[in-house]
Amino acid sequence: MEFDQEHPAEYAANLADGHWGGALFNYSGPGYLIDKGGWSKFKNSVQECKKNGLDVWIYDEAAYPSGRAGGQTCAGHPEYEARGLFYSYKDVHAKSAEQVEWKLPEGTPFYVAAFPLSLIGTIYGDGEDLTANAKDGVLHAEIKQGDWRLVAFVENRLYNGTHAPITTGQPYINIMDPAAVKRFIELTHERYYANCGDEFGKTIRAFFTDEPSVQGGFLTAEAQPYPALSWYHGLPDIFKSRVGYDIRKALPALFNDAGSDTVRYRCDFYTTISHQIADAYFRQIRAWCESHNVASTGHLLWEESLVYHASFYGSVFPSLKELDWPGIDVLGSGRQSTQGSHIEGGPVTPKLISSAAHIYGKKRTMTESFCFVTKKTPIEELIGHVAWQWVLGINSLSVLSIRPEYDNAAFRKLNDFTGRVGSMLTQGDFVADVAVLYPMASIWADFVPTNRHVSYVGDQPKCKDVDDAFRDVSKQLLACQRDYDYLDEDAICTAKVGNGAIKIGSNTYRILVLPHATVLRQATLKQIAKFVDGGGKLISYQAIPSIREDAGASEEFSALAERIWDKATHVETLRSLERVITKHEVPDVAVTPRTREIYYQHRALPNGDAYFIVNNDDKPFIGKFTFRAAGEAQVWDPTTGKTTPVASKNAKGMIAVQLTVPPLRGVFVVFERPQ
Repeated sequence: MEFDQEHPAEYAANLADGHWGGALFNYSGPGYLIDKGGWSKFKNSVQECKKNGLDVWIYDEAAYPSGRAGGQTCAGHPEYEARGLFYSYKDVHAKSAEQVEWKLPEGTPFYVAAFPLSLIGTIYGDGEDLTANAKDGVLHAEIKQGDWRLVAFVENRLYNGTHAPITTGQPYINIMDPAAVKRFIELTHERYYANCGDEFGKTIRAFFTDEPSVQGGFLTAEAQPYPALSWYHGLPDIFKSRVGYDIRKALPALFNDAGSDTVRYRCDFYTTISHQIADAYFRQIRAWCESHNVASTGHLLWEESLVYHASFYGSVFPSLKELDWPGIDVLGSGRQSTQGSHIEGGPVTPKLISSAAHIYGKKRTMTESFCFVTKKTPIEELIGHVAWQWVLGINSLSVLSIRPEYDNAAFRKLNDFTGRVGSMLTQGDFVADVAVLYPMASIWADFVPTNRHVSYVGDQPKCKDVDDAFRDVSKQLLACQRDYDYLDEDAICTAKVGNGAIKIGSNTYRILVLPHATVLRQATLKQIAKFVDGGGKLISYQAIPSIREDAGASEEFSALAERIWDKATHVETLRSLERVITKHEVPDVAVTPRTREIYYQHRALPNGDAYFIVNNDDKPFIGKFTFRAAGEAQVWDPTTGKTTPVASKNAKGMIAVQLTVPPLRGVFVVFERPQ
């Protein structure tokens, strides 16, 4: 809960009475982190929280997105501001050699070149570097006879039309620049530690970072003059070190069909971007937090669509790996909704976060929720939305702006339910036997940055097909009670694979679903081959990968793929996916009568199993639940905290329980394993 530092004693006592576990602090001084009087208020507020048994999270920015330190990071340091390469092109059809004069985007030319242009609109060859001919914003060059495409990549500040001016009207930092991030940490985290470091790891538990990104997608309705790539001056060296060739070879392919190497160039570029963001921003902050005994938490920008991921992060998984408690935001309380953008993510958004937690061994996840609710929204709706998020893998709640909307009796209902469920869902280990590929290479293969709002996914029809399939498969699996994790290709490539299973951490996946995946690394394909050779179940939905992301031998890739797809199952519809997946393996949970409104989460405990069963419907669900478990069954109601035995029948290693699940709520069915 956000904290009122003008009345700290009253506010802290009020939060404790509402059964809140802590408070999210913004620095209250008129000059962000500068005014000395503000520090006195801040420290007094921390002490009042301590007296009332409340933890403190520190919000690391004056206003989102994080990184600016209220404008101080870039003040006097324009080199730390977010940068872009703005792209333009011009086609020239020269019947004979001719002089070309071409006005370029404003800024510093990084790479200007002429490429032969085929009849079908592809570019080919190495291109002729004309950068030296670009002066004072104009290219003057002699072009030989033939059909040519002139391409220009011009560096400039990345600001107009991005997230930064919409939210603050101030320049935003380049989160790929380690020096810029280091300055941000010095201006914020270090000042907090200097003023109240004695409470770090005690009352002060975490730093919260909010929606940092590379600003790579435009967020205004008005089209910008040119599309842009997020840029950092150190990127050419980083790219060369990572993939072994000059970044100039890749740049034209990010906007053009450059033949057989197009996919490789695009995947190399966005992979490099995603890891540089994670290394420079999220890892640097996590390392500082770790050395000061606090956790790093927060959430990314617009997690709802894979197309957005390409624009703002490349891939979200490297960044999520570097958050101690990865999170999301859910600004309203729309039923089963995470919409904060133009695309509804549904269960994809929380499942991305919980999957990252499972892959990287993180106990806690979080959601920033209910910023826009009013007292017209019954508290029961909020509880129902918590149940929906928590069954999908979230286990900690942060809220803003709702204190005036409800009384403490209502907050106690919300917080008692939330706390009990969160406590249970951090016990033991998550269990699911299904994995779903996070198909970012299939997005990158056809993604072309646009000068329009990033939500115009119609500009990316092939990407939209992948994005839609990913979301549809996710919903369908949950609706037929098959829980899962998302795995990116890094996770698959580093996993232990054998005996028909992919093993990562404590979890074992025996079914792998590829949602409209068109592109895979050869290393990923080799792991999948080992998986299916051992008896693992591979299901491809709509598309079968036919292009390698990396530079592996195409004949080897084709032979490997052919052998894999002979053993895989291909489905074209969601109903077919459901039929195939329900026939494979004994399900962890089966529900009669059939319903799409029941979700579950299974936790393996040291001495048994706990299943969190959530009813997303408006009416109670009464039915038979069959669990892949053993032992005596109990039902625990997180609304009341009461535990009651329940009759069960054991048949063929499965236990059947008759259960009533209230609407927009969840109950735990807990089995104590026989000794």
